[in-house]
Amino acid sequence: MTHIKERLLDIAGSCNVSDDENCLAGYAGDQSFVPACLPDMVVFVQNVEQIQAVLRLANAESIPVIPYSSGKNLHGATIPNQGGLILDMTRMNKILAVDEKNWTAIIEPGVTYSVLQDVLVQRGFRIMVPFGVPPGRSVVSSYLERDVVLAAPCFENGNALILDTEIILPTGELFKTGAWATGGNPGTPMGPVRTLLFRLWTGAQGTLGIITKMNIQIDRLPPLRKVFFTVHRTLSEALETTVRIQRKEIGLECLLLNSFNLAALFTRTWPVPQRFPAEPSPSAQFESLRRSLPPWTVIVCLSGLPRHPEEKTAYEEEALRGLAAVLNVRVGQGLPGVAAADALFRDEFLRPWGILRKFNFRGSVHDLTFKVPFEDVPVMDHTVKACSQAVGYPLMNLGMSMIPLERGRGMHCEFDLHCDPEDTQDWTRTRTLWLKSSEELMKKGAFFDRPYGPWAPLVYNRAAVYSSKLRQIKKELDPHNILNPGKLCFS
Repeated sequence: MTHIKERLLDIAGSCNVSDDENCLAGYAGDQSFVPACLPDMVVFVQNVEQIQAVLRLANAESIPVIPYSSGKNLHGATIPNQGGLILDMTRMNKILAVDEKNWTAIIEPGVTYSVLQDVLVQRGFRIMVPFGVPPGRSVVSSYLERDVVLAAPCFENGNALILDTEIILPTGELFKTGAWATGGNPGTPMGPVRTLLFRLWTGAQGTLGIITKMNIQIDRLPPLRKVFFTVHRTLSEALETTVRIQRKEIGLECLLLNSFNLAALFTRTWPVPQRFPAEPSPSAQFESLRRSLPPWTVIVCLSGLPRHPEEKTAYEEEALRGLAAVLNVRVGQGLPGVAAADALFRDEFLRPWGILRKFNFRGSVHDLTFKVPFEDVPVMDHTVKACSQAVGYPLMNLGMSMIPLERGRGMHCEFDLHCDPEDTQDWTRTRTLWLKSSEELMKKGAFFDRPYGPWAPLVYNRAAVYSSKLRQIKKELDPHNILNPGKLCFS
């Protein structure tokens, strides 16, 4: 690899290539169940031309290249399971444009949620952020991996967040979609060229190309936001309330949390971790909260428009309270035993990483994340709990979060399994449960649209024709199979 390193030094510069073992170890694994594997080298790139040169070299030498933008995926997507080069794009971190007239922004892959949101809020705008995303996660990779934003109940604000893209194909060729493809300004409507072709690269885990610029939708920061809570003894009650809220199109953000996750979010003695897995930390406050909070809570945020915000929130509040009266459920802007719960969630809906405190419970969190129709949620709940009892996992340690999709068309579900990665027995039991639950959920119709690690064969083995066509596309775009080989159905 000596001559490869020399070529990379010529491309990226003397301080931007490393084969130091300590450096490589930082890219070898994450908190997932995907086995760790060392890369051969890391190259820090800073522009499109450097990425193109690296890919041309990789094609000539048949070296795997793994795109890396923040290291906050946590599901094994950037683990180099065939070695090769880590293409680290964290230094490509420019916000290239904020178009306040057309409500769009152009960003590079190293731009993180925390940085972008802070910049936009100062200008009276915001970006839609997924629930529980690490603040240091790349916005580009997160949107590509279809992380579900808190505004997912809304058609306008929960979808179509990606507008135009600039992509470097595996061969090093530059490719643009949308208005960029014809030399126009990104984000402008131009008829048939505004296709959704970029979706080929969503969920692809960097196997079909590398996004170097993305034009994304931003939104006005609402001048008025009011958060309401309804509390429930059972999941069925919470689901009924949620679907009624969505059918009436009340509010923008909406989610359901069980007592475990709500308690974790409110536990102020736990910090938001910077690294994953985190250091386990017992908390008396957490234990007290999860015993006292209701089994299920529905949280909904009413957002006023730029004009007449009071009128909009007033009629939505009236509709919400009327619905609560019909269902005989309590609705309010507070929760018993929790001070200023509504203020906390107003902050969370802009910067929703407080739920990451749950990592302090055992150190690592292994989620079962999928989508189902509303009516199938109880079946999936029963399935996970039955699998948990079968392996001896305590049901009280299950964290659960749900976000309705497109006004009740479906539900995004997340069941969290906690374990101490330093405890071999605990780790093994949780891995067994995670794998068993994943398979049983898929058998019952759960849709895993982000097939990371062991999920990939479970998903693609059920779709032989689809997988075959994907492999044909991969061969056409990446003839030497250099981009993140071994992921998805490209093993």
